[in-house]
Amino acid sequence: MRQSKQLFVAVVALFIVLGLSGCDKQEQPDFSGYKKIADLATIDCTFHNVAEIYNDGTDIIFGINVGYKKAWFEYDGSVELGVDVSQVRIEGPDASNVVTVFVPEAQVLGIPQIDETSFSDVYADTGLLTKIETMDQSLALQTAQSEMVSAVENSPELLERARKRAETLLAQYVTTVGSAIGQEYEVRFSGSE
Repeated sequence: MRQSKQLFVAVVALFIVLGLSGCDKQEQPDFSGYKKIADLATIDCTFHNVAEIYNDGTDIIFGINVGYKKAWFEYDGSVELGVDVSQVRIEGPDASNVVTVFVPEAQVLGIPQIDETSFSDVYADTGLLTKIETMDQSLALQTAQSEMVSAVENSPELLERARKRAETLLAQYVTTVGSAIGQEYEVRFSGSE
């Protein structure tokens, strides 16, 4: 009976030691949702744009200028700015509880979206026997859209604001994940490599 008591005490002691040894292990954080967070950081910028049609009238028939046309129309739209989610990475935490987040430069995401209900009338001035055609309007719209993308891409303030927004949301995400497992992380940012 004494041996079974000793065996029982030994087994209980073994369970206690094994149970306590798990307390020293630090739970690893799960940052797997960071791409969704980076995607949420996208900024939607609205704009009002003017599309122009212009032909100086170099088409002359029998000495009459018939090619002159000038027209414009207005519309509203939006363009999305953000970081390329596929280039965002999170590494760590290291021994000092520092988590490094790699965030690329912000860029225009996709193509500008047009609010089709916002198109104004076409205001036109044309030469003799010349009219504004649907093809003219379509080409003017394509040009206006390209110019809009270029204007946004050449606006460092807008792009920096989009990148900072991504950094802020990702830092909050890392901090929240750490808090959930009882850890306090320091977040450092780095550009994409």
